Amino acid sequence: RAEQQRNEALLNAEELTRAFKKYKEKIIEKLQKVKAEEVVLEKRLINCEKEKEKLNEKCVSYRKDLNILEEQLRQLKEENHSTKEEIKTLEAKNTEMVSMLTRSDQKIIELESELSEKEIVLKEKNALTSENAELRALTAQQLNHLKLCHQEIEDSREELNILETIISQLSLSTSEEFKRHHLKHQLSSSSTKEALSDSCCASNKPLIADRSIKLARKEAESQKPCANLTICNGAEHLSNDNEGQENSRLCGLETEPVKLIRSQGERKKCQQLELVSKQFEKERGRFQKEIEELRTKLTKADDENSSLKTSMAQRASHFQMIQEDLLKKASKTSSLEREITKKSSQLSALEKQLEEKTIAYSAAAARNSELEQELMDKNRLIHELETTTSEEHEQITSAFEKAKLVHLEQHKEMEKQI
Repeated sequence: RAEQQRNEALLNAEELTRAFKKYKEKIIEKLQKVKAEEVVLEKRLINCEKEKEKLNEKCVSYRKDLNILEEQLRQLKEENHSTKEEIKTLEAKNTEMVSMLTRSDQKIIELESELSEKEIVLKEKNALTSENAELRALTAQQLNHLKLCHQEIEDSREELNILETIISQLSLSTSEEFKRHHLKHQLSSSSTKEALSDSCCASNKPLIADRSIKLARKEAESQKPCANLTICNGAEHLSNDNEGQENSRLCGLETEPVKLIRSQGERKKCQQLELVSKQFEKERGRFQKEIEELRTKLTKADDENSSLKTSMAQRASHFQMIQEDLLKKASKTSSLEREITKKSSQLSALEKQLEEKTIAYSAAAARNSELEQELMDKNRLIHELETTTSEEHEQITSAFEKAKLVHLEQHKEMEKQI
């Protein structure tokens, strides 16, 4: 029986050793698995740390890029605002230039109308100057004709004076002969007197009549230029009322034949002709003054016309410069608009890149958080496995110690029994 018990105890001890070995092998396998998992987890942890560092670096770079993009966005917004302000100022300047152009166009139209009026006035002045020249030529011709008439009148007057002296001498000689032979030959003297007077009258009558007719013709011819002059003065609208009255009075002179006996009337007519010639000289001087005034006015009009032409040329050049400036500003505005569209497209592209980078950053942050969570889970699992293995190891060691003690006790009892 003791041997049986000892055999049973040995069998139990062997079973316990086998079980302990199996359990130990299992524990070793589990520990190896745990160590392998721990190595894998450490590698994963190292990879996670590396990925975390990379992700942190990427986050830093993304933050830097984000700051750069925000700065670029701010600059682009400022540039966009400044370009908008410039466009507004350019539009205001453009409207101002357009208003200036409209005002300048109106001014040009007014200047053109004034220029056309000045040209009309200039044409009228040219017509007046040509008419004045014709009138001057006509007055010169009339003056020459009047001088010839005056010369002929003077000649006829001298001839009349000679004839008057001859007639007076003849009358004196006839009166003396009549007194001398009055007592002696009254009848014969009367007959001779009548004969002499008749003969003198008969001989002098045709000569006197001829001279008187010539004088009347010359006076009529001298009055004709005066009438022509008054007509010319009336056509030119340059003579006043007093001159018209004098010319009418001059034209209203009687053209009767001058008789030899009326020498005082002849002298009056000569004086009137002299007055007319003096008045004609005055009129001529006045005409010359008016011609000079017209010439000065014409020169002034020419100067004004030339100044207007120069001012119009200057304004045209100024308007051309303004148009060129407007074209330059329009091209500048179009280039600014193109640049704004380009900047806006760049801004939209940068915003898209920023969104993509923020999405990638958020995804990387989420992945990092997931990896951290997974790492924490793995660490917790490793800790749990370590605790379980340590507990199981303690239990196994305690059970092994107990089994060993039991085996020793049984061995001692069996020895005692033996």
